[in-house]
Amino acid sequence: MHMATVERKSSPEHEETSNRMFRSKEAMPMDTEVYESPYADPDELRSSTVDRNQLFLEDGELGSGNFGTVMKGIYKMRKTEKPVAVKILKNDDNNPSVREEMLREANVMQQLDNPYIVRMIGICEAENLMLVMELAELGPLNKFLQKNKNTSVKNITELVHQVSMGMKYLEEHNFVHRDLAARNVLLVTQHYAKISDFGLSKAVAEEQNYYKAKGHGKWPVKWYAPECINYFKFSSKSDVWSFGVLMWEAFSFGQKPYKGMKGNDVMQMLESGKRMEPPVNCPTEMYDLMTTCWTYKVEERPGFAVVEPRLREYYYDIAQ
Repeated sequence: MHMATVERKSSPEHEETSNRMFRSKEAMPMDTEVYESPYADPDELRSSTVDRNQLFLEDGELGSGNFGTVMKGIYKMRKTEKPVAVKILKNDDNNPSVREEMLREANVMQQLDNPYIVRMIGICEAENLMLVMELAELGPLNKFLQKNKNTSVKNITELVHQVSMGMKYLEEHNFVHRDLAARNVLLVTQHYAKISDFGLSKAVAEEQNYYKAKGHGKWPVKWYAPECINYFKFSSKSDVWSFGVLMWEAFSFGQKPYKGMKGNDVMQMLESGKRMEPPVNCPTEMYDLMTTCWTYKVEERPGFAVVEPRLREYYYDIAQ
């Protein structure tokens, strides 16, 4: 499969807008060192492998999945040390497909360099196979909002706008995420979100602009556009549908979408033209954008090139 090559730089127009807008007293993520690439210092060697001797694991799991566990660690680089998240493959798991899946995820992530996407620092082959990634200490967006019900609408808008910037970058580079949901958005700070979990993502051949799956895996159906379920077709436009669901999760403070409904009920509801109700106190502008993301026909649904500026404008309006 053709992999899109990705240039490693932060976009100048992005820096410009952030500078123009945030001369106000609030420090934005872009103004903090956490926003920088781990390789911002040219003296730090960029390599796709991490030396086990430079990696120090800490006690306590950050999370676990079917592949193994995620631990917090410190990666000692030549000049600095960075807190990292380390995804560790279970040793008893001699399942080659799990290993392949992890390496595939690493391969995708190594091609991406954007402030709103969790960066892959490298692979470490030691007592276990380990993927070393940037750490986003505050964890998943949905859990954060469930615990922090006093988060302002402005703050939530800021975070979903950041996600839309990361997704616009993926769209520009022909990457389809396929698992965009609030649980896969991690917070570095309360004002800085990064997209994670590229386990399902695929690079899409330019001439096709969609990826066709070979059948249902374990799919997050409630986040999937109708064409994904009906025709197994995934594109940046189907990511836009998922983004609408993610927005709904964010503005409802981490509630479960389509609560209590089975996948089939959800499908029937969407086919009949119905959509989720707006979350309580959700701004009309934001609910309008969600329903636009849930446009049934792919060709009529906007891409992130349209969605991101709409969020940006709304955010600028309320941030004044």
